[in-house]
Amino acid sequence: MNDVPEIDTLPEPSLRRALRLEADERPPRLDAVAIAAAAARRNMGEQLLRIARGLALVGISVGIFATVAAAALPAVIALDPSGLFGFGLFAFAAAAERLAPLATAATDPAVATATLAALIFATVYERGAGREPIRVRAS
Repeated sequence: MNDVPEIDTLPEPSLRRALRLEADERPPRLDAVAIAAAAARRNMGEQLLRIARGLALVGISVGIFATVAAAALPAVIALDPSGLFGFGLFAFAAAAERLAPLATAATDPAVATATLAALIFATVYERGAGREPIRVRAS
Protein backbone atom coordinates (compact mmCIF):
# COMPACT_ATOMS: atom_id res chain seq x y z
CA MET A 1 0.00 0.00 0.00
CA ASN A 2 2.97 2.28 -0.53
CA ASP A 3 1.40 3.75 -3.67
CA VAL A 4 -1.77 4.84 -1.85
CA PRO A 5 -1.81 8.58 -1.18
CA GLU A 6 -1.64 9.59 2.46
CA ILE A 7 -4.85 11.61 2.08
CA ASP A 8 -6.95 8.47 1.49
CA THR A 9 -5.71 6.58 4.56
CA LEU A 10 -7.06 7.01 8.06
CA PRO A 11 -4.58 8.39 10.56
CA GLU A 12 -3.72 6.25 13.57
CA PRO A 13 -5.20 8.60 16.19
CA SER A 14 -8.58 8.51 14.40
CA LEU A 15 -8.52 4.73 14.33
CA ARG A 16 -7.57 4.56 18.01
CA ARG A 17 -10.42 6.92 18.93
CA ALA A 18 -12.88 4.93 16.81
CA LEU A 19 -11.80 1.64 18.36
CA ARG A 20 -11.43 3.22 21.81
CA LEU A 21 -7.81 2.10 22.13
CA GLU A 22 -5.37 4.03 24.19
CA ALA A 23 -1.62 3.91 23.63
CA ASP A 24 -0.94 2.13 26.91
CA GLU A 25 -4.02 -0.11 26.79
CA ARG A 26 -3.39 -3.85 26.66
CA PRO A 27 -5.86 -6.68 26.29
CA PRO A 28 -6.87 -8.28 29.59
CA ARG A 29 -4.89 -11.36 30.54
CA LEU A 30 -6.40 -14.61 31.65
CA ASP A 31 -4.70 -15.24 34.98
CA ALA A 32 -5.35 -18.84 36.02
CA VAL A 33 -3.72 -18.36 39.43
CA ALA A 34 -6.05 -15.46 40.29
CA ILE A 35 -9.09 -17.46 39.16
CA ALA A 36 -8.06 -20.44 41.30
CA ALA A 37 -7.40 -18.17 44.28
CA ALA A 38 -10.84 -16.56 43.95
CA ALA A 39 -12.46 -20.00 43.80
CA ALA A 40 -10.58 -21.17 46.88
CA ARG A 41 -11.80 -18.20 48.95
CA ARG A 42 -15.40 -19.38 48.93
CA ASN A 43 -16.59 -20.87 52.18
CA MET A 44 -18.55 -24.11 52.47
CA GLY A 45 -21.94 -22.37 52.50
CA GLU A 46 -21.25 -20.53 49.24
CA GLN A 47 -20.02 -23.71 47.59
CA LEU A 48 -23.13 -25.65 48.68
CA LEU A 49 -25.33 -22.81 47.40
CA ARG A 50 -23.60 -22.93 44.01
CA ILE A 51 -24.01 -26.72 43.84
CA ALA A 52 -27.69 -26.44 44.74
CA ARG A 53 -28.26 -23.79 42.07
CA GLY A 54 -26.54 -25.94 39.47
CA LEU A 55 -28.58 -29.01 40.38
CA ALA A 56 -31.78 -26.95 40.29
CA LEU A 57 -30.91 -25.67 36.82
CA VAL A 58 -30.24 -29.20 35.59
CA GLY A 59 -33.46 -30.47 37.18
CA ILE A 60 -35.56 -27.72 35.62
CA SER A 61 -33.99 -28.37 32.20
CA VAL A 62 -34.67 -32.12 32.42
CA GLY A 63 -38.24 -31.40 33.55
CA ILE A 64 -38.90 -29.10 30.60
CA PHE A 65 -37.43 -31.66 28.20
CA ALA A 66 -39.53 -34.48 29.67
CA THR A 67 -42.70 -32.37 29.48
CA VAL A 68 -42.12 -31.47 25.82
CA ALA A 69 -41.24 -35.09 24.97
CA ALA A 70 -44.37 -36.39 26.72
CA ALA A 71 -46.53 -33.84 24.90
CA ALA A 72 -45.03 -34.71 21.51
CA LEU A 73 -45.13 -38.50 22.00
CA PRO A 74 -48.77 -38.99 20.91
CA ALA A 75 -48.18 -37.00 17.75
CA VAL A 76 -45.06 -39.00 16.92
CA ILE A 77 -46.79 -42.33 17.59
CA ALA A 78 -49.73 -41.38 15.33
CA LEU A 79 -47.38 -40.56 12.44
CA ASP A 80 -47.48 -43.09 9.58
CA PRO A 81 -44.09 -42.99 7.83
CA SER A 82 -44.95 -45.61 5.18
CA GLY A 83 -45.97 -42.91 2.69
CA LEU A 84 -42.69 -41.08 3.25
CA PHE A 85 -40.67 -44.28 2.82
CA GLY A 86 -42.57 -45.09 -0.39
CA PHE A 87 -41.90 -41.63 -1.80
CA GLY A 88 -38.21 -41.88 -0.89
CA LEU A 89 -37.91 -45.29 -2.54
CA PHE A 90 -39.68 -44.01 -5.66
CA ALA A 91 -37.36 -40.97 -5.87
CA PHE A 92 -34.27 -43.15 -5.41
CA ALA A 93 -35.39 -45.58 -8.14
CA ALA A 94 -36.19 -42.73 -10.54
CA ALA A 95 -32.78 -41.15 -9.97
CA ALA A 96 -31.04 -44.52 -10.45
CA GLU A 97 -32.87 -45.07 -13.77
CA ARG A 98 -31.68 -41.71 -15.06
CA LEU A 99 -28.12 -41.97 -13.75
CA ALA A 100 -27.38 -45.55 -14.88
CA PRO A 101 -26.77 -44.62 -18.56
CA LEU A 102 -24.59 -41.72 -17.47
CA ALA A 103 -22.51 -44.03 -15.27
CA THR A 104 -22.14 -46.49 -18.15
CA ALA A 105 -20.93 -43.72 -20.47
CA ALA A 106 -18.50 -42.38 -17.88
CA THR A 107 -16.88 -45.78 -17.38
CA ASP A 108 -16.43 -46.37 -21.11
CA PRO A 109 -12.70 -46.54 -22.03
CA ALA A 110 -13.21 -44.18 -24.97
CA VAL A 111 -14.38 -41.42 -22.64
CA ALA A 112 -11.28 -41.75 -20.46
CA THR A 113 -8.98 -41.75 -23.51
CA ALA A 114 -10.68 -38.67 -24.98
CA THR A 115 -10.47 -36.84 -21.64
CA LEU A 116 -6.76 -37.60 -21.33
CA ALA A 117 -6.12 -36.50 -24.92
CA ALA A 118 -8.01 -33.23 -24.35
CA LEU A 119 -5.98 -32.56 -21.21
CA ILE A 120 -2.68 -33.20 -23.03
CA PHE A 121 -3.63 -30.99 -25.99
CA ALA A 122 -4.80 -28.18 -23.69
CA THR A 123 -1.53 -28.34 -21.73
CA VAL A 124 0.60 -28.27 -24.92
CA TYR A 125 -1.41 -25.36 -26.31
CA GLU A 126 -1.10 -23.31 -23.12
CA ARG A 127 2.64 -23.93 -22.88
CA GLY A 128 3.16 -23.08 -26.56
CA ALA A 129 0.97 -20.00 -26.70
CA GLY A 130 2.61 -18.35 -23.72
CA ARG A 131 0.92 -15.79 -21.62
CA GLU A 132 1.68 -12.16 -21.57
CA PRO A 133 2.27 -10.71 -18.12
CA ILE A 134 -0.64 -9.00 -16.47
CA ARG A 135 0.03 -5.45 -15.40
CA VAL A 136 -2.60 -3.69 -13.42
CA ARG A 137 -2.58 0.06 -13.16
CA ALA A 138 -4.48 1.46 -10.24
CA SER A 139 -6.19 4.66 -11.14
